[in-house]
Amino acid sequence: MTSLPLLPQNDPNLAERTAQLQQIQQEYQYNYTYIPPLPMAEKLPFAELPSLKWLLLVGDAALKLMLNTLQGKHEDSLLDHLQTYSTFSNLLKQNNPQDVERRLKEVFTLIQSSYTEGEGLNWDEYKQIFQSIPLPAISQTFMEDTEFAWLRVAGPNPLVIQRVNDSSQLFWITDSQYQTVMPKDTLAQAVAQGRLYLADYSVLRTVEAGSYPQDQKYLSAPLALFAVKAGILTPVAIQLSPGGPLFTPTAAAASTQAYWTWLMAKTIVQIADANYHELISHLGRTHLLVEPFVLATHRQLAPNHPLNLLLTPHFEGTLSINDAAQKYLAGPGDPVDALLAGTIDASRTLTVEGVQSYVFNHSMLPDTFRQRGVEDPALLPDYPYRDDGLLVWNAIHQWVSDYLSVYYQDDTDLEHDTELQHWVKELLASDGGRMAGFGENGSIQTRAYLINAVTLIIFTSSAQHAAVNFSQASLMSYAPAMPMAGYTPPPTSSQGATEEDYFKLLPPISQAQGQLSLTYLLGTVYYTKLGDYSTLVDPRIQTSLRSFQDQLQAVETTIKARNEDREHRYAPYTYLRPSLIPQSINI
Repeated sequence: MTSLPLLPQNDPNLAERTAQLQQIQQEYQYNYTYIPPLPMAEKLPFAELPSLKWLLLVGDAALKLMLNTLQGKHEDSLLDHLQTYSTFSNLLKQNNPQDVERRLKEVFTLIQSSYTEGEGLNWDEYKQIFQSIPLPAISQTFMEDTEFAWLRVAGPNPLVIQRVNDSSQLFWITDSQYQTVMPKDTLAQAVAQGRLYLADYSVLRTVEAGSYPQDQKYLSAPLALFAVKAGILTPVAIQLSPGGPLFTPTAAAASTQAYWTWLMAKTIVQIADANYHELISHLGRTHLLVEPFVLATHRQLAPNHPLNLLLTPHFEGTLSINDAAQKYLAGPGDPVDALLAGTIDASRTLTVEGVQSYVFNHSMLPDTFRQRGVEDPALLPDYPYRDDGLLVWNAIHQWVSDYLSVYYQDDTDLEHDTELQHWVKELLASDGGRMAGFGENGSIQTRAYLINAVTLIIFTSSAQHAAVNFSQASLMSYAPAMPMAGYTPPPTSSQGATEEDYFKLLPPISQAQGQLSLTYLLGTVYYTKLGDYSTLVDPRIQTSLRSFQDQLQAVETTIKARNEDREHRYAPYTYLRPSLIPQSINI
C-alpha cells in the first residue's frame, strides 16, 4: 500500500487498506474495567511498548532519586547503599528494553524501602530529604501571600480560579470582613468592576478521606477569595467548610498564633488544589481523556490517513504510561492511595467524574477562559498559563489549519471520508470512546470544526499536559509547599493555632519522600519536543511545517521576554515554553 497520505476516497488500494484496518482493530481493543467505566486499552499492542530511549531517560531520573534517597539515610551502611547504586547504574546502561524495565522496578522498590521515618517537626526535616536533588526555590517563598495567589494562575493547577460575577457567590463573607483586607472598598463594587476571583474546591466535598498506613488523612473543600489590587492578585479570605470560620491575612498579622492559623488555612487550600490537580486536571483531563482518541485513531483511520499521520506523534507513549499508571500508581497501596487524601475508591471516583464532566466542544482553550471569566488581561493582568497557553494554542491552530487544508479542499471531502466519520462515531459510542460533546450532531460536517477539534486534541496531548505535569517537580516536590493530604483536622477558629499545630498538619517525612519521588520522576523526564515530526514527509506540507516550527520559536522568545519581567516579583513560568513541551503524554 502506498505510504503517501491519502483519504480513503482517493486511495486506489482501498481493499488492502480496509483489511489492514481490520487487523489493527484486533490489536487495539477497549476495556472499561481498569478504571471503570472509562475506556482504556485492553492490552498494550507491541507498537505501544516503551522505547529504549524513553526507558533510559526514566532510568536516569530514577537513579538520581535513588542516590538522593540513599544519601538521606546517613547510616553506617551508606557505602553499601552507594555500591548498590553503582551496580544499578551499570545495569541500566544495558541495551535490552526488557532488562532495563525489570531493573527499573527493582530501583523503585529500593527507593521506597529506603525512606526516612520522621514526624516532620520543622522545615529543616523536610529540606533534609533533598540531598543530591536540589531543593526547589518554592521552599523559600511558599509561605508568602503573593506566592499563594501566584500559584492560582501559574502553579500546577491554574485551572480553577474564576471571576466572581454575582455577589450571591460571596454569601460566606461580609463587607466588614472584606474591608479588613481591602479598606474603602465593597464587595459589590469589586464584583461590578471585575476585581474579585474565586478558587472553589467544592467538588471535593464528597471525597472520603483515607488513611495510610495507619495515620488518618484529611481533605477539605475550601473557598479561597482573591482580589486584584494594583494589578496584583491578592488573597482576601478562606473558608475551609460551609458555615465555618473565615480566615484572612489581616488576622494573621495581628499575632503569632493567627499567623500559623492563616498558614494552615492556605496549606489546606494547597492540599485541595493538589488533589484536584492530580486526579482531575492531570490524570483525568489529560492522560485518560486522550486515551480514547489514541484507540479510535488507530482503529478507524488507516496508517496513511492524513489525520492518523498528524496525530500519531502526539499519541506516542500514552497507552503505555496510562497502562503503567493503572497498574502501579492507582491501585490499593499504590502512590495515589498512599499520598493523596482520599481513599483509593474515592480518588478514582473523582477522576472518573472529572473525565465525564468534561464536554469536548466546550473545552477549546479560548472558550475555557471566557467560561471562567478570566479572559481579559485588563481585569486579570498576570495570568501566565492563559497568556502563554494562547500563544501555543494559536500556533497549533494555524499549523493544523494549514495541514488539513492540503487534504480537505472543502467540506464535501469530509463528508465523503468514511474513515473520519467512523472515527467520530466510535469516539461517541458507548462501546467506543464514550466522549461527551464531540462532533457536529454525530459526525464532522465542516473543516472549521475539524481544525478546532484536532487543535484541542494536540494541545491537550502536548501543551496542556506539559503545564500540569512538569510543574510538579519544581512546585510540588517540597511537600510543605503543596501537601497531598492533611494529617490533622482543619482549624475551627481563625486564631489560636501554634507552630506545632502547623507541622502536625503536614505529611510525615516518609510521605514527603514519597511525594518527592513521584513528582520528581513525573516532572523531569522530557521525551520528544513539540513540532518535531520525523514521519511527515509529504512535500506539500513542508513549508507549513517549517512555518509552525518558526512560530514555536517565536513563542519561545516571547515567553522568555515575559519571564524577564515576571521574575521581578515571582519565579518565571516556563512550563509552556515550546522547547519544554513534549509532543505527547509519555510520562
